[in-house]
Amino acid sequence: MIKSLAIRGCLKVWDLRVNLNRNYWLKRAWFGLCIAILIMSGGCAFSTRPAVTLPVDHRPVLHIGACPGESVEKTRDQLQPLMAYLEKKTGYRVELTVTQDYKSIISKMYQKQIDVAWFGPFSYILAQKIAGAQAFAGTENNKSGKVYYSMLIVHPETGIESVRQLTGHSLAFTDPGSTSGYLIPKAMLLKYGIDPDKDIKSAVFLGHHEAAIQAVKKRSVDAAAVSSIILGNMREKGMVGDNDYRIIQTSEAIPGSGTVWAYRAGLSADSKAKVKEAFFSANQEEGALGIFAAEFGSFVPVEDQDYDIIREISRLLGMDAIRRVDYEHINGDS
Repeated sequence: MIKSLAIRGCLKVWDLRVNLNRNYWLKRAWFGLCIAILIMSGGCAFSTRPAVTLPVDHRPVLHIGACPGESVEKTRDQLQPLMAYLEKKTGYRVELTVTQDYKSIISKMYQKQIDVAWFGPFSYILAQKIAGAQAFAGTENNKSGKVYYSMLIVHPETGIESVRQLTGHSLAFTDPGSTSGYLIPKAMLLKYGIDPDKDIKSAVFLGHHEAAIQAVKKRSVDAAAVSSIILGNMREKGMVGDNDYRIIQTSEAIPGSGTVWAYRAGLSADSKAKVKEAFFSANQEEGALGIFAAEFGSFVPVEDQDYDIIREISRLLGMDAIRRVDYEHINGDS
């Protein structure tokens, strides 16, 4: 009897100790779970910081396009002050696209991905035909006024003195849509009885004028067709000198100083008016044009018929036969 009571007493003491231990470990487990939840939630249950909301730009977007005369980076630098001024003046958010070639910029305008673009005279008439582009501004500079020239240059060590001597030599053009880098020099060559497709040893397109000029300097090609404006700019910067090239032929004057700014077809009348006003007021705003003014000049009004002479030359050379389908789904972004 006494033994039985002792056993039952021991069991009660054991149950009490077990219950005490169970409560102790349950409390520890619950405390640990709470700490883990706080850590995983970043402690936000105790945070009093307000949520951060990023500002949303609700301004309408104006898409500007350009094709480089020198390089993509240089073109962006030339246009950056003007882009900033256009934003300030029009109230639009301006986005600049610099493509690798004229065909890409024409394609983007045709697809309404570009609202306003910088063309040359020949690429402009192609854009007018394909995308309904409408010219509104050109440039006038203090070097050549409202015109510029195409030049055929050679390296002095080639011994080439005239256009006729280009037969059998290598020649660099810039872009198939370039006025001074292809259209006009092709006409000059044909005038002297040279067919660039048959009589030139190798004819290549290097994309822009700076590349063509550098190719002559480095003797990568014997000759190149380039813009007088770009050649003059590179000479002033010390990028080329008398020992690097020689001019063997200069074209007749080309209208437009190498720049034609045009709207796309379908751009609203209100947007056209704002853009046009901003372009011409930039002439009077200090710093609005930046290095663009020094290298290309200030803006002047132009009209579509100002480029009829370029249309006629392209027609005579058979270079006006273009199709819209060839300008669909082209991507030439920088």
